[in-house]
Amino acid sequence: MIIICNQVLINNAISQQGNDVETINIAGKQRMYSQQITKIAFYSNKIRNTSSYIENIEALKKIMHRFKKADTYLKQKNKTTYNNESINILFEKNILYFNEIINSFNNLAENPENEVFFNRFIATVKKNEAPFLTTMDAIVNEYQKISEDRLNFLKKMEYFFITFTSFSLLGIVFFMFLPIFRKNKELTSLNSNLERFKQTIKQKEEATKRVEEILDRTNSVARIGTWEVDFINQKVLWSKVTKEIHDTDITFIPSIATGIDFYKEGYSRDKITTVIENSITNNTSWDEELQIVTTKGKTIWVRAIGKPEFKDDKCVRLYGTFQDINTVKIAQIELNKVNEELNAIFDSGTISIIRTDINGLITYFNEGAELLLGYKSKELINKETPIIFHDKEEVLERGEELSKEFKEEIKGFDVFTKLTKENRKESSKWKYIRKNGTFLYVQLSINAVKDSFGTIIAFIWVGTDITEVTEQNNQLANFAQIASHNLRAPISNLNSLLDLYDISETQEEKDFTFDKFRTVIDHLSETLHTLIEAIKIRAKTESEIEVKPLYFKEMLQKIDESLSKDISKLNGIITSDFSAIDTINYNEPYLENIISNLISNSLRYSSPERTPKIEFKTTLKEGKVQLLVTDNGLGIDLKKHAHRLFGLNQVFHRHKDSQGVGLYIIKNQIESLKGTISCISEVDKGTTFVITF
Repeated sequence: MIIICNQVLINNAISQQGNDVETINIAGKQRMYSQQITKIAFYSNKIRNTSSYIENIEALKKIMHRFKKADTYLKQKNKTTYNNESINILFEKNILYFNEIINSFNNLAENPENEVFFNRFIATVKKNEAPFLTTMDAIVNEYQKISEDRLNFLKKMEYFFITFTSFSLLGIVFFMFLPIFRKNKELTSLNSNLERFKQTIKQKEEATKRVEEILDRTNSVARIGTWEVDFINQKVLWSKVTKEIHDTDITFIPSIATGIDFYKEGYSRDKITTVIENSITNNTSWDEELQIVTTKGKTIWVRAIGKPEFKDDKCVRLYGTFQDINTVKIAQIELNKVNEELNAIFDSGTISIIRTDINGLITYFNEGAELLLGYKSKELINKETPIIFHDKEEVLERGEELSKEFKEEIKGFDVFTKLTKENRKESSKWKYIRKNGTFLYVQLSINAVKDSFGTIIAFIWVGTDITEVTEQNNQLANFAQIASHNLRAPISNLNSLLDLYDISETQEEKDFTFDKFRTVIDHLSETLHTLIEAIKIRAKTESEIEVKPLYFKEMLQKIDESLSKDISKLNGIITSDFSAIDTINYNEPYLENIISNLISNSLRYSSPERTPKIEFKTTLKEGKVQLLVTDNGLGIDLKKHAHRLFGLNQVFHRHKDSQGVGLYIIKNQIESLKGTISCISEVDKGTTFVITF
């Protein structure tokens, strides 16, 4: 009966050990699945635009299926078999990380080509992998503890039954010694049972050994080793996997000092020394990712987890796990590096990066685009196309050019993407119109984003601000035009006068010719002086131009007094309203010249049919000061003359005093301080100049 009870008890214990091994194995696989998900995710990011990407996503689906299946099994197993409160708490803690990974992947699985879902999945894995693995380590440790407790119980029961059976046999021999011959048959039977019992014990020991081998194989696959420091017996124990990670021989006997010396000198060694000392002193655990240098000289990343054991307020033991995380850590570091580089590019404040779908709808709008155009990304993403900030006339012109080239009508969004679709590089200068109505020039490059089948799924618009270069080129062109137009005529006249002077026969003829020389030279000097002044203004940087607080009212009064004769002559009326903004930090000579020239122009081009009226008014628009100067003069036909309004020597009315210099100079002065000037005018009704400081 004793042997039968022992047999039943041991069989039950062995069965439980088998279940424990299976549960620990699946928990270990769950960690491995998590690490495989991370590796495949990072690798997918590297091959994002290759044909292998979809195959990699399919592999990821299979791993995710096993990941979910293992989670369901472990939770059900704990509920039906273990009902361990600590494990329940750990699963409740882990469910948040698990669900975030699963939900993020489900979104990606439905649309694997969606870059937003993919980047979100990478970020989710990166965020949740470490806490998920930490919690799973704790779960595996709990299962191992349960298994070890049961194994210890099994061993104790084996020893108990062996001892109990031995004493029972001795008692039987003692009490049956006299009738030994009569009980020979029963003794033989008992001996047989004892042999069978020994055989059973041997089988149980082999089963226990198999359990330990399974645990070793599980830890080997996950590259997780164990370690222990016994302060009472002054021993340090490393498991086989721990020694493999350190590249040491299986016979290697470590010590506390040699164990710490494996850690890379510097941060890693200092950190492990600190946490060990703190653990021994303050009874604290640790979980650190550090670097070690193996006996073969390899530097690898490891995860060291440790926990102290105290008795009578004294640390008697340290123990924990040791895991090789080099592959995952290196991939994580590389991913972080790539992300940082991409973020640095995409967050560049000087480069506009815009992503659209194949229909032109904006799906990404970086900080550089926000700074250049004045729009916030939330105003445009999934709402507008880039056409919103393009000059309509420029788009129409480009559309006509492409239509002629390809002999088909090309308009709208196709104007920008036609060449890209034809596998031709598209990089050209475009005018962008900001949200506030001002404009800039950009060098725009449009590239197609293709899937693994070569199908275009999106477009990337990369724009670089070339306004300053464009303006400089325009300035050079303007100077070249002035030099060829305004200087060529006086020089030609001088050459002609020189010929006349040479053929003059009388002194009177020579004096007449010389007077003409003086007139032509004066005109040439005036033109050169204007050019030099404009160049000086352009050559100065904003920091070199002195500014100070100026009152609009005082400046206007000063200029009113200096031009009082001209104003009185025409009975001109000047009014002002500086209630919105009455002062500004600006260069005094520049502001004086701006106001003076605008008043002079208004008087010069006043209508003979009405009294000249000039109104000055300040406003504040989008945080910038504006000065509006309005008159009721002759006005300008902007349809004809808008493109040359601020050019040098450009006049639009027949007037003997008109030289076309004033507006050219004040435009240069305004732009040198990052301002703008624009004009609103209607023939015979008047003109308004808007200066934005």
